Amino acid sequence: MLVADVAAALLVAILLAARGLGRMDAGSGRTATGVPPVDWTPVVGFGALALTVGVTTLVLLRIGDRVVGAVQLTLCGLLALHALGSWP
Repeated sequence: MLVADVAAALLVAILLAARGLGRMDAGSGRTATGVPPVDWTPVVGFGALALTVGVTTLVLLRIGDRVVGAVQLTLCGLLALHALGSWP
């Protein structure tokens, strides 16, 4: 179960890194003509990661592993707060 969390975290990190590299290349030859479009990638990425960690938390608490479940619950809360903080 924790391997799924690590895989989801790596996927979000790769997605955000690729998105950041794309924004660096796109702005080199253009002038600002208006408001840039809203970037939902961090919100969706961290929200999906919080959901994955939350499901793992529920499974861990259900099978009786309370210590690891409590750590996962804390991590889920922090990820959810970060996703809400990334809201445009």
